[in-house]
Amino acid sequence: MANERGEIKNRKILLVEDDLDFANILKIRLSKEQNPSIEITIRQTLKDALLMIRETEYDLVLLDLMLPDSTGIDTFSKVKTEARHTPVVIMTGLDNDQVAINAVRRGAEDYLVKSDISSRLLMRIIHHAIDRHRIKEKLASVTGRLRETNLQLEKMALLDPLTELYNRRGLQQVFSREIQLGIREGHRPLVLLLDVDDFKKINDSLGHPVGDILLKEIAKKIRESVRISDHVARIGGDEFILLLPKTSLREGIHLAERLRMAVSGTKIHVSETETLGITISMGLTSIHGDITSVDELLAIVDPLLRQSKRKGKNRVTCDEQGPGQDGSMTTSTFSEKFSAVLRRGTDFFALKQPIMNLADLSIIGYEFLSRLKSEGVCMPNDFFRIAREQNLLTLVDHYCFRSCVAASAELSPELHRHINLFPATIVDISPEEVIGKLSVSCPAKSYCFEISEQQILGDPSHLIGPVEAFKRYGVSIAVDDVGFGNTCLESLILLEPDVIKLDKKYVRGISQDTHIERTFRRILKVAEDLDAEVIAEGIETQEDLDILRNLGVKYGQGFFLGLPA
Repeated sequence: MANERGEIKNRKILLVEDDLDFANILKIRLSKEQNPSIEITIRQTLKDALLMIRETEYDLVLLDLMLPDSTGIDTFSKVKTEARHTPVVIMTGLDNDQVAINAVRRGAEDYLVKSDISSRLLMRIIHHAIDRHRIKEKLASVTGRLRETNLQLEKMALLDPLTELYNRRGLQQVFSREIQLGIREGHRPLVLLLDVDDFKKINDSLGHPVGDILLKEIAKKIRESVRISDHVARIGGDEFILLLPKTSLREGIHLAERLRMAVSGTKIHVSETETLGITISMGLTSIHGDITSVDELLAIVDPLLRQSKRKGKNRVTCDEQGPGQDGSMTTSTFSEKFSAVLRRGTDFFALKQPIMNLADLSIIGYEFLSRLKSEGVCMPNDFFRIAREQNLLTLVDHYCFRSCVAASAELSPELHRHINLFPATIVDISPEEVIGKLSVSCPAKSYCFEISEQQILGDPSHLIGPVEAFKRYGVSIAVDDVGFGNTCLESLILLEPDVIKLDKKYVRGISQDTHIERTFRRILKVAEDLDAEVIAEGIETQEDLDILRNLGVKYGQGFFLGLPA
């Protein structure tokens, strides 16, 4: 490498040679060289050489393979492991010439026979080794970047640029593979086709940017609903296909219904005051081995999707008997049938997740989380959506509250008991009736009712009366899932909660994202001004925990601290 005056910079060489007289002869010869001049460091053992390689960057290592603490090809291997980006030239005697050749085959740049070393030969081999190694490194770097670029291009050719799901070509690749696998293993994958209800009207009235936001949100909901073995593609417009390997029809129906409910509960903010509801229609069927293309796939499942559209949208139509058979059914009755389970109210139970003092990780209380004994629809997001659709939300929330209170009675009186309540339940059921459900063996002051900020729709002032009544009974109030918007601030100011529980998105990854940390600090300032305690939800790593401690957060919960059990 030349400097601005065209001179080549000095070269640093590590000479590893146990014969000090021979090493000094080489050093004298090399020290006479100019442009570039050569700086020689001599070490007589492998141990000392490895220490120097770790501490100093050399242009080349001249290595004798026969050292007091290491001999043969093993010497070269250990040096090359430490000096991966440094050229190595082997020095050998006449009797171990073959060992040197083996070293060259394993990555040494060249070798010299000690008895034949002249100053001219030595310098030529050193310069050529350094230059050749530099060229090889550059070539490897360019090749690596080219390979990475090609992989990116291949990936782009298979993905939809808007949603980053498979496109039609990508789907064809995985479909062909899954069909062959299914034939060998004797199972038929399922295919689920969906599109957005009234998408054209949305695009025409609100514009393509809103349509794009909607499609990306749908893609996100699909990713959250499927398994790692499933394949998802956007095949044009608002149509998506899910390929479900090794899936029974029953499992497919549960997945489709879970996805339908997830999407129907999504609101897209199109302005500060206006939100847009979304629904999807779907067709579901199994695939026979004689179907080999995406076009054939669409031909068998599209009629089922059209049936869902004709029967009122926002539903799934499935083919129980396979393509071409008259066995279609819709899952529009799924929610109605499931509502009987919800009305019964006997299948709800509660898990508890610890809330900890972050300073010493002692448990100060538990949040009680509702679950349902039902295959496929056991999580709150699922059964509460069905409850909302069937106008059973307050009833189901009451059942969940009752099961959580029963579970909380097992705790020691000094521990806090956090129980979730929907805003609608707080308004519909009198505070006296709610308080009357609490365990008589537990003091009211040990309870904290959590109200999700995301479930407060419209003006939160209608909650002020019930919240103040709960406080008079000694119950604490927490606003849960707190973010950083105008609606959130209004809820906090009006309700004056005792506890603010920060949404997981402001906690997860806080150690890796300075933007999250800055936002978190702002919310902490709001909590301080409101004289409210803060509980950080979603703590999942030691690094995030350390940051929260440094920020002065006293309490937290999350999978890292304890799973619901």
